[in-house]
Amino acid sequence: MEQAQRKRAHLERILLVCGNQNAGKSRLMRNMLGDQRLGGTVPGRGPVSLRALSRERALAVRSSSPHEKNQSQLDFHKMLDRLTNRAWGSFWRINFACAVQPRPFNKMPGIVDVCDGLIQEFLPERIRVVQLAPNQWGDGQSGLTTAEVDGLRSLDVEVMSIDARRNPSHPAEPGNIRVLADFFDFS
Repeated sequence: MEQAQRKRAHLERILLVCGNQNAGKSRLMRNMLGDQRLGGTVPGRGPVSLRALSRERALAVRSSSPHEKNQSQLDFHKMLDRLTNRAWGSFWRINFACAVQPRPFNKMPGIVDVCDGLIQEFLPERIRVVQLAPNQWGDGQSGLTTAEVDGLRSLDVEVMSIDARRNPSHPAEPGNIRVLADFFDFS
């Protein structure tokens, strides 16, 4: 369905922070919001409120993966549809960051099918998948396979890896936080 007929904010960019359960996805995403461009405050546990990026553009963040919430792909799309509908009164464009797992788990498919579904349903301008490899514990179990990377590339999805190992002197690595926040810098 055409964007103008849906009466919802346009889903402009999607950032998917990808890793297995307990890989460090939520930690990095919450700390990403401490970047001044994204509001400058790191939220505590629980839902993250919508953040204005400009007069017409907002950022929604979900730090729990639909895989871990036992959602189906249809449930995930309905949640995004509600989000874009609610944002429509204040913003024309919405950007979305979400934690995801790389492989099928519970009712959700793997990362390639997740991205394909988002493209088919929402027609975002860009999707970026950031895999945590190594993850916060220093292992590579969250890494994408060559077939998964090739599948994402065939969909024109941006794929990158960051070293998410915990640094004892920082709650989250400033460089990784900037890499994530840069995706939503429209200046």
